Amino acid sequence: MTSKILNSLPHLANDSVTKQVTDILSDLIVTGKIVEGDFLPTEEDLCHEFGIGRSSVREAIKTLESRGMVRKLHGKGVEVIDESAKATTEMLHISLQMKKTTVRDFMEFRKSMEIKMTEMAACRATSEQVKTIEEVLEKMKTDEYRLETFADYDFMFHKSIADASGNKVFSLMMETIRPMLYSHIIYTLNPNFNPELSNHFHETILEAIKAKDPNAASAAMAAHLAGTKSIIDELESANVTL
Repeated sequence: MTSKILNSLPHLANDSVTKQVTDILSDLIVTGKIVEGDFLPTEEDLCHEFGIGRSSVREAIKTLESRGMVRKLHGKGVEVIDESAKATTEMLHISLQMKKTTVRDFMEFRKSMEIKMTEMAACRATSEQVKTIEEVLEKMKTDEYRLETFADYDFMFHKSIADASGNKVFSLMMETIRPMLYSHIIYTLNPNFNPELSNHFHETILEAIKAKDPNAASAAMAAHLAGTKSIIDELESANVTL
């Protein structure tokens, strides 16, 4: 961080010093005044500029670490990184477990998000993004079927559609829910799972996106998720848990 940025730091109020330092440093990172790869000022510099003790600075940095915004490098300092999505994923996963969310809850969430993002992908996908979706689907169709591999490709297919929607929130949300979505996919890949049928749904979705037909694309994704819901209903009726 340059001395110019240090000199522009605001004075701290009387409420939580650690929180204020955390918020100020976080804002500098989010607004791009400190970019990924840069290093924060030393503890000594921050203490001097803020007029606070080392413990408050250290607690602020720990908070930023937990948010995936910085990391400590031995002998170098505190580097700005961008692993906030990973940190958010971990916290969300814990929260969903504590709230005892069900497979059905997650299925309803997927439906509300994925149908819309597929519709948008049909309108906005670039030729390169369509090619990426095609390549993932081709791997799903040609690679020898293995549960974990198919689940990886399945996630990549849906994530590629989110990227093609042109909406950064959809793309980020898909990355954030990745562990939950992966578990959800594994759950539905039961012994009676038919990869050919699944790929038929995927092919229909892809063709609608390629044709730039948003109505057909959203309908194809809705049909695909309806098929997934049917599998979930069968598993739940057989008392198969996630």
